[in-house]
Amino acid sequence: MAGLLPGLRRFIDYVSHVSRRRGLRRDLPGDSFRAEVVRTVDGDTLRVRDERGVIHPVRMLSIDTPETHFLGASQGYWAEVAAARLSELLPDGSEVEIQTDEQPFDTYGRVLGYVLSRGRLINRQMLEEGLATTYIVAPNLRYAQELSEAARRSFYERCGMFSDPSVLLPYEFRWRMRGRSSAKLVGSLSRGEVYDLAERERVPVWDRVFFFNARDVRAPFFRVTPDRREQDA
Repeated sequence: MAGLLPGLRRFIDYVSHVSRRRGLRRDLPGDSFRAEVVRTVDGDTLRVRDERGVIHPVRMLSIDTPETHFLGASQGYWAEVAAARLSELLPDGSEVEIQTDEQPFDTYGRVLGYVLSRGRLINRQMLEEGLATTYIVAPNLRYAQELSEAARRSFYERCGMFSDPSVLLPYEFRWRMRGRSSAKLVGSLSRGEVYDLAERERVPVWDRVFFFNARDVRAPFFRVTPDRREQDA
């Protein structure tokens, strides 16, 4: 019986974990809904209250800002600048529109959303000011093209954090801290080619689309195998 206890504890922990996650996934008022900002958390995360009074944590889609606190570590100056700027753009009590995409929630139960304020897409504005990089994850591609273009301009104009070569891309920072990545594959938004994650340097930073699951690779995207690369060479 004693030998069964560790496995039983792991199973109970797993059920508890799933239950907590499901509890976080409240029903949304719709694919697009009005809300009031409760507070911003960092450069790409906030909490909002919908018109029913329900509070939702929101992770802004398709962008990634330097981490203020991840596994006890911070990315420092640019993380603080991005967090402060989002707070300026979305002060507590301001009205916003939250738009979701193919996947309304992430694995943490947060709403995945595009945030609009007074007609401005704040996700794009953070990219335009060089305070975020793109982190486009299939199949959530609603604004992918225009966000990619905004990031490309900021990169070439060396806006914000792109002026500082010492800054690690936020997702690279998280992967280094964890010792692993969440994504499995990376594709080119402009060319449709999809590679193993280890080959991500084949794709410019602003042009990257990440795939957490191979089943999300569908037209216009296609896998590029080593054999195919040799044929094209």
